[in-house]
Amino acid sequence: MAEKDNTVALSFAAIDPYIERLIESPVERKTSGRWVYWGEKNTYPQYIKGLCKGVPTLRTVTMGMVDYICGNAIKAAHGLDGRAAGAFDRRGTQARELVKKTATSIAQLGGFAWKITLNANGAVGEIENIPVEYLRTDEDGNNFYYSEKWADGYARNTLVYPRWIAGTREPESIMLVKMWGDDLYPEPVFSASVKACETERSIDSFHLGNIERGFMGSYLVNFNGGARPTDKERKEIERNFNEKFAGHKNAGRIMFSWNANVQNRTTFEKMEVADYGEKYSTLSKHCEKQIFTAFRANPNLFGVATESNGFNSEEYEQAFRLFNRTMIQPIQQQIIDAFELVMGEKAVLTIEPFTLDGADNTIR
Repeated sequence: MAEKDNTVALSFAAIDPYIERLIESPVERKTSGRWVYWGEKNTYPQYIKGLCKGVPTLRTVTMGMVDYICGNAIKAAHGLDGRAAGAFDRRGTQARELVKKTATSIAQLGGFAWKITLNANGAVGEIENIPVEYLRTDEDGNNFYYSEKWADGYARNTLVYPRWIAGTREPESIMLVKMWGDDLYPEPVFSASVKACETERSIDSFHLGNIERGFMGSYLVNFNGGARPTDKERKEIERNFNEKFAGHKNAGRIMFSWNANVQNRTTFEKMEVADYGEKYSTLSKHCEKQIFTAFRANPNLFGVATESNGFNSEEYEQAFRLFNRTMIQPIQQQIIDAFELVMGEKAVLTIEPFTLDGADNTIR
């Protein structure tokens, strides 16, 4: 007598496990092309920019850093190529706008790039911020390749620029400044907390998915008796069931079941579900701490109250003095040094540091 087939086919389409391999690595890989890949797929900076937009804590810190770097005011001694004071390119970009773009690049990617254009007399005529994520360089760092299509797997409309060198006669060249990183490309200051950033983003996706799908997979629906449906039919039943009864707008809806008899009725089995809300709340706080630690920053600096001390001006002032000295001032000085190097003169740019009371304490 043949044994009875007790195999049960279960479908758990709602389960979408977190896959760590989706985290991109900053590895620099030489290929047969002229440029060195920035990341295994050559899209590492695009991946980091995506984190900066999609992770709330990271976005808060990077945007706050930009405000601190730009300070209360930015002043330029004069413009370029006969333009009004503070105008650094043909579009009339002002000093504050240029510094803000530069600061954003540093906060997100750990470095910045400027395109230096000479005028007809061989003097510096323009300084233009170039998005670092659009640049790749050769193995020696002597040439830069600009493209907005690296994510396509190949470079379209690639522009080539030589590396900027003081006293260069090249009409257009690129200056790349790395605030952090020892290789060809800069390194984000928060690179050690990328996993924490991805975890925070995944927690948000998890909670959104719970709301959209009915909070939790806390019930198991048994369809008893009758002909066993095919795989296609089971998927269709599952889809229809989720569309009709799952989701945050379906609480309290009446569900109907038509059965041939009592023995073949549809049954629901309650499953014990762990308190993921509390666990994920603890994990979320851990991720926030990891991100702030990577920036060497106190949450109070960005308007995030700590549980032990709350938020007060004294706590803020103490935290800001340390953060300003160890993080903000070195960045401001790097930007000023780059201006002076390109312009070939001192005191061409000044940044008035950020203060709550607006007091003047200018860095020169």
